[in-house]
Amino acid sequence: MNKSIPTESLLQYYERTGMHIPQDLLQGGQGKGHFNAKTAQCPLPKSPFNRRDYYRICLSSTGIDNTSGILVYNDREIHLDRPSLVLTHPNVPASIEITAGPVYRHYCFFNKPFIEGHISPDIQYACSLFNPAVHPVINLSPEESERLSRYFKEMQTLQDSTYPFKWDMIRNMLQLLIHEAIRLQQQQLSKPPVIQDRLVNSFFTLLNKQFPVDSPRNALKLLMPSHFADQLHVHVNHLNSVIKKYTGKTTRAIIQERIISEAKALLRNTDWNIAEIAYALGFEYPSHFNKFFKQFTGLAPMEFRLAGDPAYRL
Repeated sequence: MNKSIPTESLLQYYERTGMHIPQDLLQGGQGKGHFNAKTAQCPLPKSPFNRRDYYRICLSSTGIDNTSGILVYNDREIHLDRPSLVLTHPNVPASIEITAGPVYRHYCFFNKPFIEGHISPDIQYACSLFNPAVHPVINLSPEESERLSRYFKEMQTLQDSTYPFKWDMIRNMLQLLIHEAIRLQQQQLSKPPVIQDRLVNSFFTLLNKQFPVDSPRNALKLLMPSHFADQLHVHVNHLNSVIKKYTGKTTRAIIQERIISEAKALLRNTDWNIAEIAYALGFEYPSHFNKFFKQFTGLAPMEFRLAGDPAYRL
């Protein structure tokens, strides 16, 4: 049984969805900036559970006319029962399924070269496209949904135009859409997650760069607060103090939460044995990983795997 989590390329996405493949991708232009915006009104089949090498933003009409759906995002199931904006991080395995009724949706997808260098670290930290710790679904009022739909329509109009600077204009509108997503999400939260501290942003950038773990031979290297402090050229006590001030959590707790999240994904979605997962996550001995995992979940790793996936049951 092979349950490794695939990473879908932009070209594979075009092939899977049956869309016309742009000539630049067919000619090996995947290293160049690429953007596309679409509108669809049709039943949405369950998409494969995978990671991606591209970004995707979707504005859906779930919740209208008894339409509903489920977003499986790593180890979470998020119910889509109202108009919403969905911004998923490429490295987080995800799948979406509409469980009732056809869905009307606007969506856009783009690769890293298209947006690289245009989004500041502070903005990246506050947006789920770039920070997997941020919730990927923003519920919208009908008025908010209608307003955001105009951004998608305008980007579609621009990409089909002959305006010579259309991609610059689309990139600006895409940034506006990302800012709108952050603003709307913060309005719904009592404690907005924006952090204006470079050290904290650098810490999370360094942490997220380690994931996803794609091979048992590529073990995590940064496991302790002191490891991060060394990389960031600060004293570990200073790092701990700043992280605690801005997040309310200790540096160690944040690292452990991220490792547990990745452990769950590997247990559910790969066929690696427990020892391989333990070594990949930086544990010297599988017994240490077993104890660590049970401390946070109440289950041993194999118990978690058996409970979560019928394919592993005897």
